[in-house]
Amino acid sequence: MTSLQPKALALVLAAPVSLLAATFDGPDGNKFDITGFTKHEWSRSANGARIVPDTLSNYTYDNRNVETRPALAQTRRADRNSELSMQQLSLGWSKETAGAVGLEARATYRWRSDEAVRFFKGPDVDYRPANSDLWERDYTERFVGLSRPDLGALKVGTQLSRSWSRSDAFSFPIGLSGVWADSGAGYGILPTAVRITSPIMEDGSGKLTVELTAATHKRNTYMVDPALTAAGTGPTKPNAVELFLQYSNAKNLIELTVQSARGAKQTAFGKSALIGWIGDPDTFGGAPRKAAAPSQSVVVLQGNHWPDTRNMFTWGVRRSQWSGSAATCNYSAATANCIFGLDPGFNYGAESKGSLGYQASTYDAMVGWSRYQGLYTYTIGGVYFGRASSKNPIEWGQSNSALHINIGVARKVPEVDKGLTVTAGVARAQYQKLGPAPVSMPNNNFLGANSLYDRSAVSGTVGLTWTF
Repeated sequence: MTSLQPKALALVLAAPVSLLAATFDGPDGNKFDITGFTKHEWSRSANGARIVPDTLSNYTYDNRNVETRPALAQTRRADRNSELSMQQLSLGWSKETAGAVGLEARATYRWRSDEAVRFFKGPDVDYRPANSDLWERDYTERFVGLSRPDLGALKVGTQLSRSWSRSDAFSFPIGLSGVWADSGAGYGILPTAVRITSPIMEDGSGKLTVELTAATHKRNTYMVDPALTAAGTGPTKPNAVELFLQYSNAKNLIELTVQSARGAKQTAFGKSALIGWIGDPDTFGGAPRKAAAPSQSVVVLQGNHWPDTRNMFTWGVRRSQWSGSAATCNYSAATANCIFGLDPGFNYGAESKGSLGYQASTYDAMVGWSRYQGLYTYTIGGVYFGRASSKNPIEWGQSNSALHINIGVARKVPEVDKGLTVTAGVARAQYQKLGPAPVSMPNNNFLGANSLYDRSAVSGTVGLTWTF
């Protein structure tokens, strides 16, 4: 039997794409590395998604349009063609002392554009003020750490959560990264975090690693009118705790992630940063509404199984839970009227009842298969978004479900460069019914069709990724 342990271990802490580092040895044992990638995709859908104009996304018409659905004539079709460009650059330093203590520092930044041939347009996840200085930019990672093989590791600074980064690592090879990793109740970027990782524990059956992360961020007051903040809107400082366990043996890589957060802006965008709740500046019945601070949690169990060296099966199950969050007006001084956008709330009830949030929980699942054949990799995978359990009397997507399937092929192109890969794929999404999208999706257009008006979407994508 061929051992697959090296392949499993290679995926342990890998990025979404396998970065090929350029390493430089400095004096006194210092090492420096520059890694990164650039990704470019072109997609075409059978029908462009229905777009609701911004003018209809105000206090009455939230971003899911759960209370009032604009007429079909008030919407428009998005362009059937779409593009994506992403770049990532990571700079690292490391050194090992005579006592086997490893020191490291790393800064990583990722850009995103809706034009395939445009580079370094804007941050992939925008979570800091636009006028921030270089030190306060929207870093994907920015941390320092130390480690010793027999004691484990400690990292402090901006870090990726395991709920997003590991979901991305499992789903990226089967073309489902933007569907599986970017949904659910987790937060992807932890702006200020402390992470403790155990040493690798090994017995005859496999290897186990345990990790605990605690994260927080500043109070989210910069987007709110200071006069309202001073009046007692109650913005909160977000806090999150994440437990991560990883087990691997010759044929399996299995991971469990449990993340719980409180006082953060509620979301179903699994890649979002841990940003503080702005508080409650609204009134109801002539008095301050005083909505409760939101909380949410996610549990993800996922893994890979290698029956042989040419096949890989990928699987995952996820439970997401939200407390619900009251719909809140955007009281920014720069805004002339009350509109959604700053904090649109989550799974809230009727405006006549104060638009207060309701608890919701849901289960989702992922499955996929990869076949390796020389320079080619053939894949098929799917994600199922389940119905949610919620007592919200308004339909917020809790009775809807959806299935997304992707079939793809990738080819390494060593004739040009060992880090170049070209890809092609076709995808189909199907909602159970018309209405707001399932609760664990960040918006109604998440799968390429607006679930208010279309039950299905079909698309094709070609792209290339170059790592260095």
